[in-house]
Amino acid sequence: MVSNLSITFMGISLIISLFVPIVGMIYLKKKYNASLKVFFIGALAFFIAVNIIESPIHTYFLSYNKSTASFLLNNPVAYMLYGGFMAGIMEETARLISFKFFIKGRDTTTALTYGIGHGGIEAILIGALGSLNSIVYAILINKGGFQSIMEGASLSKDVINATYNQFVDSASVLWLITGMERLIAITVQISLSVLVLYAIREKRYIYYIIAIISHAIIDFPAALYQVGVLKNIYLVELGILVMAIVLVVFVFRNFSEKSRDYNEII
Repeated sequence: MVSNLSITFMGISLIISLFVPIVGMIYLKKKYNASLKVFFIGALAFFIAVNIIESPIHTYFLSYNKSTASFLLNNPVAYMLYGGFMAGIMEETARLISFKFFIKGRDTTTALTYGIGHGGIEAILIGALGSLNSIVYAILINKGGFQSIMEGASLSKDVINATYNQFVDSASVLWLITGMERLIAITVQISLSVLVLYAIREKRYIYYIIAIISHAIIDFPAALYQVGVLKNIYLVELGILVMAIVLVVFVFRNFSEKSRDYNEII
C-alpha cells in the first residue's frame, strides 16, 4: 500500500507545480501590468528548445547511436558535462533569441515574466503531470488495479515490480521533493532570465556564456545522480538548493538592480 502521507505529498507537489507559475503571473499582471505575451513566449521557448530540439538529440546520442550511448552512460563525468551543457546551451539560447527578436521590454518585470513562463511550463510538464501520474499509480496500487493495467501496457515484470516497489517502499517525503524542485527551478529560471536580458541590453554577451555555465553547473548533481555516482537524493537536492541561492544572490545583487523598476518590484 502507498501511505496516505505519500499521496498527500504528491498532491502538494501537484499544487505547487501547477499553481505557483499561474499565481506568479497573475500577481505580476495585476501589480506591474506584466505582459502575458512575454509569459507565453517564455513557455513556448522552453517547449521548443527542450521538447522539440533537445529531446530528439538526447534520443540519438543516448539511445539510437550505440557508441555515444555506451560512452556517455559509462563515463559519469562525460554524461554530466553532456547533460548539463546541453540543457544550458538549449535553454539559454532560447532565452537569448526570445529577448533579442521577439520581446521589446528590457526591464526586470520583463525578465521576471519570461522566467515564470519558461520555468512555469517546465513545472507543469515535469512537476504537475509527473505528480498527477504518481497519484494515479498510487491509487491503482491501493485499489489493486495496478498490476493488471501495467501488464496490459505490455511492460515487463521487472519494470512493473520496480515501479510498484518504488511507490510502496519510498519515504513519503520523497514525493514532496518534486514540488520543492520546481520552486527552485522556477527561481533559477527567473535569475537566468535577468542575466541573459542584461547581456542583451548592455551588449555584453559574456553573461550569456555565464548563464550557460551556471545552468550546466546547477544540473550537474542531478546528472550524477541519474548515473548512480551520487546516491543520496537529499544531498543532491541540498547541493542544488545551495547553488540556486548563490546564483539568485549573485544575479539580483549585480544585475537586476540596474533595471529601472527593480526597487519597485522588491
